[in-house]
Amino acid sequence: MRGGLFNQKQLKILKLRARGFTQLETAKELGTSRANVSMIEWRARKKLDKARETIQAYEALQSSHTVSVDKGTKLAEVPMIVLHEGDKRHIHIKSDIIEIVRLVKALKPVVVREGKVLRGLEFKINERGKLEVSG
Repeated sequence: MRGGLFNQKQLKILKLRARGFTQLETAKELGTSRANVSMIEWRARKKLDKARETIQAYEALQSSHTVSVDKGTKLAEVPMIVLHEGDKRHIHIKSDIIEIVRLVKALKPVVVREGKVLRGLEFKINERGKLEVSG
């Protein structure tokens, strides 16, 4: 099995950990120490974080359209603003109304109070219709 950025040991450890093994159980299974498992897992997770950052940066480069939503906009109006902008640019946005609301509500720190957006938001739409939000 190919592991991309991961070496075989990292893949084995991540697989066992994903199956619910503790670091100690993983160490016993692989015939090594818990400290060694911890270090290898930490390095693998660092690689994973770097890969995610790389993909995010690449997708940001592919993002050719930005939609701004002003502070004070009603949350219920946000999806229609975003979807309308996609329609104007002939881009099929892959997120529906509920998903767009979830994206906004998932932002930290909180951006919605009493049904209104607390600060301006910026949605990025790439050519494939993938949506990202910041604010």
